[in-house]
Amino acid sequence: MIDPASPVPVQSELVFFPSRTGTKIAAYIDRTAEPNPTGERFVVMSPKYGETKKNNLQLAYFLAANGFTVLRFDFCCHFGESDGDMLDFTLPAAVEDTLASIDYLETHHRAKSVTLLASSLSALTAFRAVERDARIEHLVTMVGVVDLVYTLIKVYQDDLIGGFIDGRRYGVLDILGHEVNMDHFFEVTIAENMHTLEGTKEAMRKARCPVSFFPADNDAWVRIEDVEAVAACAARAKVYPIEGAMHEVRENQDAAEKTMRLLVSVCREHSFPGKFSPEEARVPDKKAVFAQNKIERERLRRARPVKEQEDAFWGKYLEKYRVMEKMDDYQQYLDLVGELLGRFKDGEVLLDAGCGNGLLGVWVVRELLQKQGTVFDVPPLYFGMDLTDSGLSDAVGKHAGTKVAVAAMPTRQVGSVDLLYSRVDLDYFGSTEVPVEEIVHIADGSFDKIVCSLLLSYLKSPERLLKELHRVIRPGGRIVISSMKPFCDLSSIYRDFVEQKASTRDVESARELLRAAGAIKVKQEQGYYAFFSAEELSELLTKAGFQTPQCFTSLGNQACVAVATK
Repeated sequence: MIDPASPVPVQSELVFFPSRTGTKIAAYIDRTAEPNPTGERFVVMSPKYGETKKNNLQLAYFLAANGFTVLRFDFCCHFGESDGDMLDFTLPAAVEDTLASIDYLETHHRAKSVTLLASSLSALTAFRAVERDARIEHLVTMVGVVDLVYTLIKVYQDDLIGGFIDGRRYGVLDILGHEVNMDHFFEVTIAENMHTLEGTKEAMRKARCPVSFFPADNDAWVRIEDVEAVAACAARAKVYPIEGAMHEVRENQDAAEKTMRLLVSVCREHSFPGKFSPEEARVPDKKAVFAQNKIERERLRRARPVKEQEDAFWGKYLEKYRVMEKMDDYQQYLDLVGELLGRFKDGEVLLDAGCGNGLLGVWVVRELLQKQGTVFDVPPLYFGMDLTDSGLSDAVGKHAGTKVAVAAMPTRQVGSVDLLYSRVDLDYFGSTEVPVEEIVHIADGSFDKIVCSLLLSYLKSPERLLKELHRVIRPGGRIVISSMKPFCDLSSIYRDFVEQKASTRDVESARELLRAAGAIKVKQEQGYYAFFSAEELSELLTKAGFQTPQCFTSLGNQACVAVATK
């Protein structure tokens, strides 16, 4: 008898095959070495917009561990290893790439039928593939977009498609970190009626296979009632709502685990004889997942090299980050950080390691000291460090203006705070690996409080920085660190901000921040950046020598915050 809890080894094979226009498609085939007595069953997984076949790795291995042979591929003219520039990406072309993947399986693996699995925007391509190709025996969509007009309105607070139909032209737009020729994209999408809810319904009316929908019940971009309306048009369809999940299902680990098990169960019952419960699902070997992820990350780095230097990249990002100070979710995050840092005392020194454009520092000056209402004999010192000249310049201006404004308040006697800034590459803080003139030397025990806000994810060696911060904080001193969660979903923060009745200008700034976050996600996929869970932050602090770490969530539940002492 097979133990469902026993990890199953899965192997991946890199393959290349032609698209229907002759360009090269890159893909992986995932399978176990175990022979299947009932014959091979195939699943084709198309990537989400702006993502690659690597993003489907975990679910693909889950399916492979339970008897499927999985082909996950990169669209052409898209982010990934397949041919073409993402500037030319279109949905109809992605439909053709999906069908070419089935062609490959039929030619090289004798596949007569496949399950097609698509997520988010790629669901629109899957609906059309099912309409055209009888080889698809089962369609599965996860958080699938069914009404592009609605989704773009929710993302951009503007009817881009309606504007295009009325004559507006957009040229090249940055869509979540990727530049796309939107005029061409809209033109061919509208020509195929792939943009409307009615167009999706019509495709479903022509579907000859069963369809399984997995919508998220807290999706900011897709209405679950629209998914249900589309499902009602299919001859054989079922909806499996994902409770407690947003558009990025992996943001909620429990929901993601339950969904993967249920999805495997649904796929098994469609493709194999007999009943199959989610509890029976076998798990892939985690070491194999991690090893394959590393291989694909390195390939992605070589295929799509990052040319922009870090200081230039972050200089541009921080320009867009300014809108955060107007967001209620961010203000609540700052309140939590301030509460964890604790009250200021005479002469205490705070290090803001990675101060960016000064939003946290402004809050320290304006809120902490103002709320305390303390007159200090020896003013506290705020010391901000950051990599970018533009960010530091912004911070100096913000802090100086705020300090004057607080000191001038007639209704309350408040203390002051001294300000100091330094340009530092925190990847090399305390290091001897760079020229002496590039190093800021700080004595042991120089700081009473340290905050490292949303920085560690972007360093080459966060462990080294934390050890250095442990050296420069005094015994009993307090440190607060934070990171965006793995698979964080910024749609919730954006939605909350729009619901604040933000101005049109501020909403546009928030859209720019979403685009910039998309560029960060690209670098995360390539392994340059890594987001940390609460458990991982605690482990980082403990290994650096800090004691009694405690963890919290904030920033619309999308960031992990940890506090510890020396």
